[in-house]
Amino acid sequence: MLDRHCPEQILNLMSQPTAVILCGGKGERLRPFTEHLPKALVPLRGKPLLQHLMNYLSLSGITRFVLCVGYKAECIEQFVRESSRANWQVKCVNSGDTSMTDRILDALPEVPGRALICYGDILANLDLGALQREHNGNGALATLTVYPLHSPFGIIQFGSNNQVNELAEKPVLPYWINIGFMLCEPEAFRHMERNSDMMRFSESLARAGGLFAYQHRGRHLTINTEKERMQAEMEMTDFAHVMDYQAI
Repeated sequence: MLDRHCPEQILNLMSQPTAVILCGGKGERLRPFTEHLPKALVPLRGKPLLQHLMNYLSLSGITRFVLCVGYKAECIEQFVRESSRANWQVKCVNSGDTSMTDRILDALPEVPGRALICYGDILANLDLGALQREHNGNGALATLTVYPLHSPFGIIQFGSNNQVNELAEKPVLPYWINIGFMLCEPEAFRHMERNSDMMRFSESLARAGGLFAYQHRGRHLTINTEKERMQAEMEMTDFAHVMDYQAI
């Protein structure tokens, strides 16, 4: 238990962020899996997506997790009882059917320092040390992890006479997408409103000059649909090797 009168213990707790994992949505696009399971427990190579995520974050030094649950919360609570490691501190905060920002604000009393906000349906071989160093160097209130946007289509360029002069198969586009893993100082949450969304939160931080981007060029998987889950199944062996832990 945290002794708030012990400065050394508080400093130690604040040296690594608490992972605040958003895993309360219904995941309707992943039916029929999510008729019986919350989205975060949908299996990849025989283990829940949430377990892969927590295992990797644990390798980065994170041992405190707050799971923002809602839909089928009892399933995730059972997962925590059965699958948590001995050195993990895991708390489930059930906000019911509400907004992402409400879930995060409800979780904050369980977060003693920085928070690493994660989506429960995304895996990435994130270099957490590099993210924190860049965050510190920028003096950021929050740092958002971004990833190059890959076109899902082949791109064709042609001249004025319609002669094709270049073809590119699913190229990287000059844009970046948000893949979550948002590192936040406690003061950042002054910009978060209830019954709102992450976009408005990010916009408020950006207007205040406190939001920065960390460019992730490694690997990442997003599982929103059954097609994406099947693709992730095929990629998971290689991905687990890149992430450097025994996921299967």
